[in-house]
Parts: sequence; C-alpha cells; structure tokens
Amino acid sequence: MLPTRADTRLSLTSALSDAFSTIAYWQYALAYGVIAFAAIVQYRIGVGFGLFAAPVIALFAPELVPVPIIALTLFTATAAMVNQRNGFDWREIGWSVAGRFAGSLVAVAILAQLTDQKQFMLVFGLLIALAVAMSLAGFRFRFTRRLLFTMGAISGLTATITSVGGPPMAIAYQDQKPERARPNMSAFFALGCVIVLAVRQVNGFNTTADLVHSIVLLPALFIGIKLAPAFEGVIDRNFRTMLLVVCGLSALLLIWRALA
Repeated sequence: MLPTRADTRLSLTSALSDAFSTIAYWQYALAYGVIAFAAIVQYRIGVGFGLFAAPVIALFAPELVPVPIIALTLFTATAAMVNQRNGFDWREIGWSVAGRFAGSLVAVAILAQLTDQKQFMLVFGLLIALAVAMSLAGFRFRFTRRLLFTMGAISGLTATITSVGGPPMAIAYQDQKPERARPNMSAFFALGCVIVLAVRQVNGFNTTADLVHSIVLLPALFIGIKLAPAFEGVIDRNFRTMLLVVCGLSALLLIWRALA
C-alpha cells in the first residue's frame, strides 16, 4: 500500500520534531557565528570551512557534524568557485577529484566498521599537526598529479567520516600562488562535497535531520559570504600563513575533541 499524503505530512512533521528536539537555541546561535566566520575564510583562501567549523561545532553540537557541515561546504565552495571560474585548471582538478572519489569509497567501508570515531579523529588530528610541523620545518612536497590524487584521496577519506577534508589539499597547494590555488581548491571542494554526500546517501548514512539542520544553518553561510570581501587585504597578503594556521588550529581542535 502506497503512503498517503497525510502519512507523508506526519512523517515530515515527526522528522522535523526529532531534528529540533536535539539542538537548543543557544547551540544554533553559536553555530551561526562559527559558520559565518568559517565561510569568510573559505571564500578568501579556498579552504577552511570544514577545517574550522567541524571541530568547533562538534565540541558543543555534535549533531551538526558531519553531514550539515559537508552540505554547507558545498554551498560556500560553489559560491567561491563561480566567483573564480576563470582560474580553473581542470587537469589538476580532475586528478584531485578522482582521488576524492576513491577516498570516499574507502571511508564508507570504514564507517560500516567504525566503533569509535574519537580514535579516528585523534589519529587524523595528529597527522595534520605533523604535516604542518613538516611544512614549518621547511619540508616540501613536489607538486605533481600523484600528489594531487593522494591528497584528494586522503581528503575524501577524512571528509566522509568527519567532514574535515581541507588539510591535505591545503598542504598540497601551500607553495602555489593564491590565484592558482584558490579556484582549483574551490572547484575541488564543490565537486568533492557532491561526491561525499552522494556516496553517504547511497550507503544510507544521511538522515532527514541532517537535511533540516543544513537548511536552518544556511543563512549563516550567506552572512559570511556577504562579509568576505571586507577581509580581502588581510587574508590575501598572508595566504600561506593563513593556510597553515587554519590547518594547525584544525589539528588542535580535532585532538581536543578526540580526548574530551
């Protein structure tokens, strides 16, 4: 027997009630501030939304991670991608997105067996911290297709599980000029988020509550994007430093969250 319109309305009402019953108003308000700031960083340097938003929001509203953050990353990366569409190198994007898809498939297999997400977050946070330390010490990765595919795969793996997929690509592009790095990273994250959400959906890891939270938080994203041009000078003059700072803070927050 097919569900009636009344059944559908009842199911939707129940889903909305369940979604809002788990989040207090103060949690939404705080999440708005975090998301607006993260959107500014993402829009200006091409990476940083999930890096900052996911670990911070997970500290006080874990229900908003990872799917709503991935969905919002898709919106902000797409906005940045459209704004910088003349700077794409589709060969670079193709290799990194192919890696993202491969990493996402591996992540789904891990999710099916994962019993303690905190252990994964701790390992990931330590790896990010190590990569930042290596960069500050002068160690460099040669910018190649293999590097893009590898970092894309690591990004897909970690983003699918924690919604934090930025550090690998930030490390890959740290020595590239901003006008090259920003559009390619924006395109990577926009396309990569579609892949991650699709892979999770096919395997049943997305929920109606995730959709509700994403919609409720969407205005915060637009606020951040609207304010982003005001930060152009400060962020653009310190591009590499900002990338490493965002990665370092993300590592510390992930480690903190894992040990909390």
